[in-house]
Amino acid sequence: MKINTLQILYGSATLALIAGIGLTVASLRQATSLAQSLRGRVAVVAELQAMERAKDRYSAAVRRFEALSNTAPVSLSGLAAATVTNATPDIREIESKPLDQGWVLIRSEVIFNDLNLDQLPAFAHAVESQRPPWRLVECSITASTQTDGFGRVVLILEALSKQAK
Repeated sequence: MKINTLQILYGSATLALIAGIGLTVASLRQATSLAQSLRGRVAVVAELQAMERAKDRYSAAVRRFEALSNTAPVSLSGLAAATVTNATPDIREIESKPLDQGWVLIRSEVIFNDLNLDQLPAFAHAVESQRPPWRLVECSITASTQTDGFGRVVLILEALSKQAK
């Protein structure tokens, strides 16, 4: 029996088709695992980019504070005397915590007893507009039972200060 050239071509085409289907199935199986691996890498890159943005914000804040001519926060008692007319605050430093590059975080408590509450926004604006600014961390207001518009105010404020070298 003589093998015809056409039969050889058909057989070769069939083998190529079977091989192609087999390679396609193998590629599809690999594609899912490779896609999962790539998704994991994309997530890691996104996390690294977020970390880089946070580091850039931190570096910009450090540069901004380093550029300030006044490296110590303004006295809270002086600000209170300038903005509040009817009450003298009790001010105490709660914490002084050293930070990187010679900076210190100062946390203070300011207590106004029997304060006209209309004067509180002016004081808050004054402390936050200083350079370096005081930042309001916590605020507790208790209304007076004796006089309308008056009360006891407890403020927790934070500021950064640069230690002298």
